[in-house]
Amino acid sequence: MLFLADFPDESRRHEGMSQRMIAIDSLCEQEHRTYLFVSYRLYWRMETRRISHNATQYRCNMFKHFFLISRLLRQADILYFHSVINVLPLLPFLCFIRKQSQVVLDAHGVVPEELLHTGKTMKGKLYQLAERSIFGRVNKVITVSDAMAVHFSRKYPRWDKSYLKYPILPSHISVADLSNIRELGDEQTHVLYSGNLQAWQNIDLMIRLIKNNRSAGIQYTIMTGQPVEMTARLAAEGIRVGDGIAVLTVSPNELQRYYRKAHYGFILRDDMLINRVACPTKLVEYLYYGIIPIVKSSKIGDFKEMGYEYVSCENLSDGLPARKSHINAELVSRYMAETTGLDFKKLIGRER
Repeated sequence: MLFLADFPDESRRHEGMSQRMIAIDSLCEQEHRTYLFVSYRLYWRMETRRISHNATQYRCNMFKHFFLISRLLRQADILYFHSVINVLPLLPFLCFIRKQSQVVLDAHGVVPEELLHTGKTMKGKLYQLAERSIFGRVNKVITVSDAMAVHFSRKYPRWDKSYLKYPILPSHISVADLSNIRELGDEQTHVLYSGNLQAWQNIDLMIRLIKNNRSAGIQYTIMTGQPVEMTARLAAEGIRVGDGIAVLTVSPNELQRYYRKAHYGFILRDDMLINRVACPTKLVEYLYYGIIPIVKSSKIGDFKEMGYEYVSCENLSDGLPARKSHINAELVSRYMAETTGLDFKKLIGRER
């Protein structure tokens, strides 16, 4: 069993893509498996890392380790590509995959469209080539949402094999229960943001919304790995930290303490394909804890079709009631149920 990916170390385990890899790996931890990561520029000296007693990671250079890479692909009965990101460096090797081998693409996202949107035209075209090439060989495509499957079916109408939705769920979420959304009897309304200052987070919009909707009845909590930069951005708009606004850096283990207390959470994504097919782990976390998202666009993944509760940023006011959403918590319970009892053989279409 060959996984085409760079299995995350401890420093990257919190990332969305890394959590996906860990979740998939947990489904087949009894199987012998190999992880292969290939670079055109790096790893002229091959790196080998033991992930577990029956899993090994190889980091190779495409030129120097050409024959090892081709042998690994030729020998594998099951090949599992984590995103077209890991298809591109292996394009010259796809011809070595045996016809009877099972090839699976875990899409993760719409990589070519993401790159083209950010102006990286050449990289976008290269990943478009990689995506088109793997769709010419793949047996099953795993998506994070039904919306993503619809996108691919429109993009590749001649590909007639099966899609399977397997949502991205944060690793610390196991069982949704009403204890996550118990009302704390707090007179204040708690609004939070969890994340950094990337452009797609629409931080300037969030700061304007905070500035225009401040009152003694609302406490804003911003949890970020960039507290200095966030504080400076707030100050530029005349907002002083400490006056109903807190900027914190918290460890992953502390997040649930703040999520349990929060009533609303900012997730200000634009209305575009990248977000319409996504399954953001932050949004799943918000819903799991009964938090009501404050959104710029409500069209994020499958959640609008599933009936999640949200507040549009145009309707935000300083009179937000302090309440949790049972609807959102129950929605995540249904979402989680879709993955319950799904083993790896079923996931890749190799049920016995």
